[in-house]
Amino acid sequence: MSTSNLDAVFGPRSIAIAGVSTKPSAEQFGGGAYLQAMIRCGFKGPLYPVNPKGGEVMGLKVYPSVRDIPGPVDYVISAIPASGALELTKDCVAKGVKAMHFFTSGFSELGKGEGIALEREILALAREHGMRIVGPNCMGVYCPKSGVSFLADTTSESGPVGAICQSGGNAIYLVREAARRGVRFSKVISYGNASDVNATDLMDYMADDPETGIIMAYIEGVKDGPRFMKSLERAARRKPVIVLKVGVTESGARAAASHTGSLAGADRVWDGVLEQVNAVRVATIEEWIDMAVTFSFFPKPVGRRVALLGLGGGATVLASDEATKEGLVIPGFPQDLRRRATEVVGAEAGTIIDNPMDLSAEAWRVGYYPILKLFAEYKGIDLSIVHLSVGLIARPPAMHAEIWNKLLDDVVRAHVELGKPIVVVTQMMTFPEHYDWMDQAREKCYRAGIAVYNSIRHAARSGNRLLRYYEKREARNRTSP
Repeated sequence: MSTSNLDAVFGPRSIAIAGVSTKPSAEQFGGGAYLQAMIRCGFKGPLYPVNPKGGEVMGLKVYPSVRDIPGPVDYVISAIPASGALELTKDCVAKGVKAMHFFTSGFSELGKGEGIALEREILALAREHGMRIVGPNCMGVYCPKSGVSFLADTTSESGPVGAICQSGGNAIYLVREAARRGVRFSKVISYGNASDVNATDLMDYMADDPETGIIMAYIEGVKDGPRFMKSLERAARRKPVIVLKVGVTESGARAAASHTGSLAGADRVWDGVLEQVNAVRVATIEEWIDMAVTFSFFPKPVGRRVALLGLGGGATVLASDEATKEGLVIPGFPQDLRRRATEVVGAEAGTIIDNPMDLSAEAWRVGYYPILKLFAEYKGIDLSIVHLSVGLIARPPAMHAEIWNKLLDDVVRAHVELGKPIVVVTQMMTFPEHYDWMDQAREKCYRAGIAVYNSIRHAARSGNRLLRYYEKREARNRTSP
């Protein structure tokens, strides 16, 4: 089926939400939560709450049924029990609705005859009339540009990342956590059981979407492997694709079957296919978000030689080990560079003037900019990683913030002025104010276009994956006819 009609899913002109309560907004769940999300995300078209009792909610008239709505309706969200889903579908068909999203569960994912039969009957009716179905058993769509959202508490800023996520809970976590790290989305969709709209449709749509430059995919299983692989290869030739394939163990496959009714597939087959098409495979949701950060902010690396700058001798040793294990190279500095760094610092007590470089207490006085300038001038490194181990020294909160803000401002200045790639790691927090500062630091970095990670290992792994991605892409381009 063509993906062109998915425009009604991501950019509807009007939305009806079935299952909205007339209780006060603070007590809203299900349909009411979707209504709140649309209002707060700035949906500009008509919103039609639906409840057989009628009434009013959040300043909007509540209609007894979809058929009673006076204007045209593009998209309907069903937050009613599965037992009423077929009747609602009939109402939507009669109304000329273009797409429906079933939030509620109780369908094929249960593995029971009635739920499977109900899902099939709804799908047959929808296909007969050219209406698309998202779900059942999913969160649906977040599209900031359209003002469509399944969360009331996320940003309305758009960005280049499109996400295909079979799981609703993981879609929620993705949108919230990635947003805290500066990732902005073009479109996110949780598609659940994939009775109709599925991973292949969505991969094709994201590949063609001019607003999407990076594609993320969380997949429990696909129902038509060869068709999906063809779509994946096509998408990966056009854009970076980051895949979190789950259900790779026996217990995980069992969980996928009971969650969305998906067949997980052999892990080694997925490994081979993703490697072949140059999609970036990750193992955890944290790595998934790391790679979204990486493709959004990490400058294209030219090599694996890294300078590490941080605080704490032990921390620098750990950082060096972690970066090396993840495929980066930590070269020793030549004598001339070490001499120049010593002159900048003006002291040697407690410092490590090599790579990694630990300025210890002298960092507060010297700052990071002069050292990062030396790194930028040295041709023997390709990238600097600045390790902000903010919890190693106990300070009163005001002094703590003043010191670390100065160092962070140095990093931002170096990023803007010096031209050599820099990424930041915030790690080793020990007090509540450290975590508060970390959130502020993250925002300052991503607003300046700097990638931020939670550990050296994550930064190094992400950087190495990015480099491998570009190496393979360039090799494929050289051999392509």
